[in-house]
Amino acid sequence: MTSNEHGVNGISVALVLSELRPGGMERLVVHLAEELAGRAIAVEVICLESPGALAPLLGDKGVPVVSLESHGSRDAAALLRLRNELKRFQSTHVHLHDYASLPYAALANLCGGRKLVFTAHGLLYEGFEPLRRRLRFFARFLDGVSAVSEEVADRHREFLGWNGPIPVIANGVPAAAADEGARQRVRGELGCSEDVHLFLAVGNPRPEKGFEDLLEAAALLREETDRFLVAIAGTLNDSEYCRDLMARLQQLNLGNYCRFLGFRQDTAALYSAADSLVLSSRSEGLPMVILEAMTAGLPVIATRVGGIPDAVGDCGLLVEARDPCRFSQAMFEMMRNPGTRRNLAAAGKSHAAKYFGIGRMVDQYLAWYEQILNQR
Repeated sequence: MTSNEHGVNGISVALVLSELRPGGMERLVVHLAEELAGRAIAVEVICLESPGALAPLLGDKGVPVVSLESHGSRDAAALLRLRNELKRFQSTHVHLHDYASLPYAALANLCGGRKLVFTAHGLLYEGFEPLRRRLRFFARFLDGVSAVSEEVADRHREFLGWNGPIPVIANGVPAAAADEGARQRVRGELGCSEDVHLFLAVGNPRPEKGFEDLLEAAALLREETDRFLVAIAGTLNDSEYCRDLMARLQQLNLGNYCRFLGFRQDTAALYSAADSLVLSSRSEGLPMVILEAMTAGLPVIATRVGGIPDAVGDCGLLVEARDPCRFSQAMFEMMRNPGTRRNLAAAGKSHAAKYFGIGRMVDQYLAWYEQILNQR
């Protein structure tokens, strides 16, 4: 099969990342792959490592997920498997979503004729500086770079020494509908009656997520009311940060008010069950969870970092990062004022549908793919 037989305008796409593990960037890749396939564009997802927990979502949609089963930084066998897979699939574009994939894809695509493009999703947390020289070298093989927000674009332009344009393509999410049955089921599971305000946080515990600030805010909120529960959906691991977080939970005596749920496959049900979303991050790009919550009709309390202010605008309560006192005050305001909740929920849902719909995002990616394909 030739690339011109693949789909719209001859475009076909291999989406490459480390693994479809639970996370915002990975959910974005799932949404992008589903929408491309729905538009009759040939697409596959290639995972350098294992398929990951989100892979079954694509299997249900008939999108192939290829796993290279690599677990080392210099895996020649995985490089060969990637080269063979790209040759077999004959895509016009190889779209990378994390830096771990860049050296492999750059080398596998040598003389392949495919356009190699990269999307920057985050603000480069700890651990990237030692890799700067290596990644700058492999960035020379890229035909294009995009980013999910202006701040992310600026950071990666400096990090990569990239002199070309970096179009900003904001994340998009599919429409979501409230599910009363899921609400009752999840709240029953959590022992959360309807007169208890359920705050939902979604994210894997890492230092940049600022969950210690959320715990401090919950401890302050408890001084005002005890009719709340903070549920945190994300994968806890054996890192020092997670151990310190659990110790902080005990020290603050928050066992009845904050609950770590671990990884959850049913995030849509969690959105239906919750009364508002909380995001305490100290650093962000453009978090998918904010957009998903707004689309689901959840009012949002978040920190004023990264692309969040532009995404939320006046449709949520925003506070400065690392300020548990102000965060607690915003939580209390959300609890005690039903009118605020209703207004923010309605405004956020409308705003997300207008500016962050999945169709708009995919239209922009397709226009970018075509521009890259036609550039000399």
